[in-house]
Amino acid sequence: MRIFFDVNVILDFFLERSPKQQIINEIFESLESRKIHGFVTISVIQTCIYYLAKAKDYETTKDIARVCCRIFDFLDGDKMNVINALEMDHFDIEDSIHYSICKLHQIEAIVTSDKDFLKLSNTYLPVLTPEELVRVLSSE
Repeated sequence: MRIFFDVNVILDFFLERSPKQQIINEIFESLESRKIHGFVTISVIQTCIYYLAKAKDYETTKDIARVCCRIFDFLDGDKMNVINALEMDHFDIEDSIHYSICKLHQIEAIVTSDKDFLKLSNTYLPVLTPEELVRVLSSE
């Protein structure tokens, strides 16, 4: 299953900050075992690095960035993704850009804890909470 990971899910895992950490850990175990194929954009990794650098030391941040490069594939976006996102009826432009990129690359679902991002969910491209993703994975 091709899954796009939003920043908050990645930070929840590496900073161990989720009240539902076991669910986040299950998702990353599925990623490591290749039960799911994880995707991000450069901007997701840049944002992660920004927050990781505030919480961790330099070497740890670099190590985590290396892990991200190993476990995730990167999706490219372009000007058309931004233009398409601006046409969407959603106030968070960054989420809309990621959604547009995911559609272009035939991503099967987006996983996020962002309640506003969840509003973009539809049958073509579901936007799932971590709990919902674990349920989907356990039913496969």
